[in-house]
Amino acid sequence: MIEPINLIDEEKRLEFLKKLQILETPIEERFERITRIVCQALDVPIAAISLIDSERQWFKSIQGLDVTETSRKVSFCGHTILQEGPLVVPDALKDERFSDNPLVTSDPKIRFYAGCPLTLGDNFRIGSLCAIDQAPREMTDDQIVLLSDLAAMVQSELNNIALTEAHHSLVNDLKEAERAALIDPLTRLWNRAGGKKLLEREWDYAIRRGIPLSVAMVDIDHFKQINDSFGHCIGDQVLQKVSEVLLGSLRTFDVVCRWGGDECLIILPGCERQDLFQALERLMSAVQNLKMKTDIGALTTTVSIGASTISPKFDTDIASFIKVVDMAMYEAKEQGRNQFKVDSKSNYYELAI
Repeated sequence: MIEPINLIDEEKRLEFLKKLQILETPIEERFERITRIVCQALDVPIAAISLIDSERQWFKSIQGLDVTETSRKVSFCGHTILQEGPLVVPDALKDERFSDNPLVTSDPKIRFYAGCPLTLGDNFRIGSLCAIDQAPREMTDDQIVLLSDLAAMVQSELNNIALTEAHHSLVNDLKEAERAALIDPLTRLWNRAGGKKLLEREWDYAIRRGIPLSVAMVDIDHFKQINDSFGHCIGDQVLQKVSEVLLGSLRTFDVVCRWGGDECLIILPGCERQDLFQALERLMSAVQNLKMKTDIGALTTTVSIGASTISPKFDTDIASFIKVVDMAMYEAKEQGRNQFKVDSKSNYYELAI
């Protein structure tokens, strides 16, 4: 195995990567969509957006593997950033750089790899978009062009990260280790603590700007039965799939947090009450149409959702508002599940403290 070397401008490259404030952030649909397209268009089981840090490669998005990072020393993408164009490895066992690489000789048993470097700023190659297969194969010129075009889309998204002011300030204010502690390891969404911090900032922002804020609580129906019948491993897969479809059904700057065992809190900044109904209908439809591929075959599920919209004031309380949203969710469950409930407007005026 040949370990990837550092670039000549390594120090400046790493400094630029840190300034992006992208490491240790939750998954985002804009990047998930691109890696899904790679898998479908190139017919590969694994695709990833890999960012090369000093000692590791960290995945902003990955399909087909349940990992968030690996050592840079064994990374294929560490070699990709050493060149300006795509790196294609038809058969890793026949390539001296990778033939005895542990990612080749053991799980995930990589045989084919194709990666395009992600170049930003002053020509800094910070990572790659890659396609991986467990069988050797060749790439056509058209497929290389497709992967390069998709890599250009990743670069564009990295250059134009569309976070709300509150979301952006939270990411900037926290160090990588602090951000990592606020991310749920299973779903790679913000966890409850991260969701609370973000909700507090969105709440303050809505007060300052005088704009509405909508919040929804999503509960997976009969989740305990899934765990009892099929085991927690399948339950985890259901949680991951539902989280992904929720994220994919929302606006770019909406946020999904894992709030509890099978509950997700959704924050919709600037969302008016009438728009909230449309968003919830979209969420319900997306989950109902989801055919989840699990280790025991395809599964389907439904969700119950409670939601509310508020124009926060200085004399209103976040905890009381969350209780209103929670009560609406329980009402949806009590009335038969697989539906959403939005609280009546009168609840807005019961929040004063």
